[in-house]
Amino acid sequence: MKLRKGKNTEIELGGQESFLDLVSNIVGILIILVMVAGIRAQYSSAEVAPEQAFADAAMLVQLETQYQELQTKAEHAANLRVNIEELEIQSEIIAEQVYLQSMEYAALFDLMTSVRAEIELAAEAKSQALKDKIECQRRLMEIQAKLEQIDQAKNHLQQIRPKATVLENTPTSLSQMVETKEIHVRLLGGRVVYVPLDEFTSQLRGHVGAEQHRYAKQPTHAGKIGPIDHFEMEYILATRHIPVPGGIETRIGLQYGEIVPMYEPLGQPLHQALASPQSEFCRKLAAFQKHLYTVTVWVYPDSFEEYQELKQFLQVQGYSVAARPMLLGHPIGISPHGTRSSTQ
Repeated sequence: MKLRKGKNTEIELGGQESFLDLVSNIVGILIILVMVAGIRAQYSSAEVAPEQAFADAAMLVQLETQYQELQTKAEHAANLRVNIEELEIQSEIIAEQVYLQSMEYAALFDLMTSVRAEIELAAEAKSQALKDKIECQRRLMEIQAKLEQIDQAKNHLQQIRPKATVLENTPTSLSQMVETKEIHVRLLGGRVVYVPLDEFTSQLRGHVGAEQHRYAKQPTHAGKIGPIDHFEMEYILATRHIPVPGGIETRIGLQYGEIVPMYEPLGQPLHQALASPQSEFCRKLAAFQKHLYTVTVWVYPDSFEEYQELKQFLQVQGYSVAARPMLLGHPIGISPHGTRSSTQ
């Protein structure tokens, strides 16, 4: 009988010696039975001497005793044989269980190795995500700090910005606030150019409406739109949260804006712009109805004389005229806190 150990190892069991003992005992029992049968036949066929009979009787008793002992041993050997067979069966069952458990252990070990590898990858990914988050927070803080600096600079510019004054044609004329729509032109270096301020305002309004959810999360936002007619607009938006019945209303509005030329010089010399109805300036001007619009001239110190000529031309054409004197080097700025133009 062989017992499997693991997958390939086998162990031999020693049941052969017990089996040989059983055979020997059975042979001994048969010999004793033959002797007993012979003695009984002798007593039945003839009479023997008393001494011989006594000796034979004693031998018979001894033989019967030995017979009983041998029979007991034979039964014991048979029981041992049965026990050995049962043990062999149990050994095979145990060996099979050990083999199955070893296979299960190997599978569990492979699974544990795979899970450990996944845990390590997940921990590494989490660590990288945390690093990315910290970096994004750092960059956000830098951007917010820059925005605050820009906001402070714009507020400072607004504080030192001179108030607009009205150029009067005659000492006796009176000025009044512009209530109509405005056409904005710039007069710098003797050149006149149309300024698309209303177009920028409309474009900015649409841009804010499209990006309202993103801008609502920031107190201020700086950006740029354009170009339109060779100008760009740089702006700062401010977000306000106003309590209203039933909740909080978020409003996003322009805090400050500048109309910046893409290059210089821009526009036409004034005498060329006014010489022909087909000039770029006159064609721009003709697109606006005279009774609905006032022409606001952003005039710089080097063009005050040209302004008088331009004002006279516009008034002859039927337009109301308003002037906004500017300092050299200062771009055209707009703000909800600024002043309205005045016309004569």
